[in-house]
Amino acid sequence: MNIKDMLYNLVSVYSPSGREDEISKLIRDYLIDLDFEDPIIDRAKNVVSDNGSGKSILLCGHEDTVPGYINPAINGDYIYGRGAVDAKASLLALMLGAHKAMKDGFNKRILFVAAAGEESTSKGINEIIKNYKKTDYAIFGEPGNYNNITCGYRGRVLIKISMSSETHHASASNLYDNPVSYLIDVWNKIKELYGNSEFEKVSAAITKFSGGKYHNVTPENAYMYLDIRYPASESEEFLDNIYKLAGKASVKVISRVPPYISNFKSDLITSFKAAISKYSKPGLIIKSGTGDMNILGSKWNIPCITYGPGDTKLSHTSNEVINVNEIEKSIEIIARAIQHLASL
Repeated sequence: MNIKDMLYNLVSVYSPSGREDEISKLIRDYLIDLDFEDPIIDRAKNVVSDNGSGKSILLCGHEDTVPGYINPAINGDYIYGRGAVDAKASLLALMLGAHKAMKDGFNKRILFVAAAGEESTSKGINEIIKNYKKTDYAIFGEPGNYNNITCGYRGRVLIKISMSSETHHASASNLYDNPVSYLIDVWNKIKELYGNSEFEKVSAAITKFSGGKYHNVTPENAYMYLDIRYPASESEEFLDNIYKLAGKASVKVISRVPPYISNFKSDLITSFKAAISKYSKPGLIIKSGTGDMNILGSKWNIPCITYGPGDTKLSHTSNEVINVNEIEKSIEIIARAIQHLASL
């Protein structure tokens, strides 16, 4: 089966976080066909194959996507569908890059993982951290274009801010605290401080807001979720500001993921730069988002990068599309980088 058909099959399986059963079976079948060693589906719905021994490399893509079905299609060299960019093309590139390296004589340890839940709770990578011996290096699959190496991500804190009050007739709402109105004021204050998209600054986005039941009664309860991103250069002092700005509202930290920045002089980055140089000038980039690399990199304390084909700007959009030629280049680069890393 060729690359185009393999990716088309992957994006044809709708696999938002929490619904990885079908996609995990397809990925395991691919690994069996490619002679990966004893691929399994674990209790988190990860697909895992642990091959070889000696110097070790984790190759980890994610099998889940954000919600929102997109009709899969092939048009010439272009493949359309949910996950075509984020991040089934990267997962396929890691799989086929590892396969090519092994065919070409690579005999060190490759821990290959198609992780579940990356777009939600990261349950998959946490299961791997608990149950597998740590590797010497890790490569995560996410879009960044074939000639770029993603060397870092910001951290993330998910916060829920809630407000409660007695209900009143809407005509007298100005006499009492209105939870919805109160939280809107809180958000506007937070936005003044953190309403930016600069990588080196703390940024906040409101991702969910709910309050009220009836059209003529003030709400009894309201809540909002804030997604806050912060660089490694920042401490979590911004949380103190959030608590102060929330005033009478209650603040709860739902989850947190630390920032991660790679060592730019590591053998891992050196190997990828050498492999990319055959096709283009390699770029080193840092992204404003957050990924599984943050979690494993901080827990295992090993050199990590994120790499994969595709335009990041198309991630999570209704127009996910990728050129198969970029995937082919990425496969070659991954195979070359792995072999170069093993020789160092």
